[in-house]
Amino acid sequence: MSGTSPALREAIVREIERGKVPGCALAWTRRDGTTGALEHGLANVATGQKVDGATRFHLFSGTKLYTAAAVMLLVERGAVTLDAPVKKYLPELLVRDELTVRHLLSHASGLKESLRAFLSVHLAGEAAPSTSAALARYSLGRGDAPGRAARYGNVNYAILGELVSRLAGLPYEAFVRRELLDPLGADLSFEDPGAAQNAVGYVSRFSPMLLALRFLLPDVAGRIRAGRIGGLVALAPYSLDTAAIGGLVGTASGFLPFVREMLSPEDGVLRADSKREMLTLHSRGAAGVVSRDGVGLGWKRGTADGATFWNHEGGGAGFCSETRLYPDAGLGMVILINLSQSASVSRLCHRIAEHLRR
Repeated sequence: MSGTSPALREAIVREIERGKVPGCALAWTRRDGTTGALEHGLANVATGQKVDGATRFHLFSGTKLYTAAAVMLLVERGAVTLDAPVKKYLPELLVRDELTVRHLLSHASGLKESLRAFLSVHLAGEAAPSTSAALARYSLGRGDAPGRAARYGNVNYAILGELVSRLAGLPYEAFVRRELLDPLGADLSFEDPGAAQNAVGYVSRFSPMLLALRFLLPDVAGRIRAGRIGGLVALAPYSLDTAAIGGLVGTASGFLPFVREMLSPEDGVLRADSKREMLTLHSRGAAGVVSRDGVGLGWKRGTADGATFWNHEGGGAGFCSETRLYPDAGLGMVILINLSQSASVSRLCHRIAEHLRR
């Protein structure tokens, strides 16, 4: 571990071991430029391979923050207006006329979730579908009236992925890489190639997620299992079909450039006013496990011991993540774990974040 005290290291390692997760990598940065990192546990339980600074994990739903940033880049260029109807840009969608881009970004769309669609994956080496093909799997309808309490849903960002692709005139992944990741210097990818340094994802043997996959996508469930180790099921390398809701893969330090950009009050890859808009509450409601205040544009807001934070959990089969900012303290971090998200794992991430804040 670098950039912090032995006492803090011991406290965080104690939390990780108490959480009984296979492995964890975290990296943090302050507005003054200081950084730190910690890796603990195993990237591969079967081989004993340890997590280190080069170990890559799925970010999963933390990717939505990058999708929101991509939309804001289009807003800055005049290609999108936040309060314009979504049907202005995607007229074929069978959604309410009053549904706006802001509603999607802040999870206030009122649209229903499509479980089968956001569980759809492809294994390493298989072709990824386009944003339009991925979106076609969602059962879009009029839903409830938009603009009410925040109700988290992957469908919102599946639509935004197609909006980015349509208005940018190139695939969502290509636009995000060219206009956001490369300018930030963020070494991230949208596919898990199954490289040796990647963490193996694990699911509890009795995980409800495995049951959901077996019921909704039996073919995927059969191919994704890579063996059992004690109470854990190892998963084969795979990627989500809907990249905009959770496709990014990288190391903890690889995600720091975006965190650093969001902490900066100055114009950067994103304009300062865009970042302020993203970190402004637009819908209220308990959208996260510990972030219960509401949602900005992508970011969720919470309060802990009087301190306000903005975060986004990421979770799916085999991995859990936390991307978090404490703007008043000038602190941001990414926490990556190779065990499926659950309330207990998300609370573990919260406790680690709070150790760093204090």
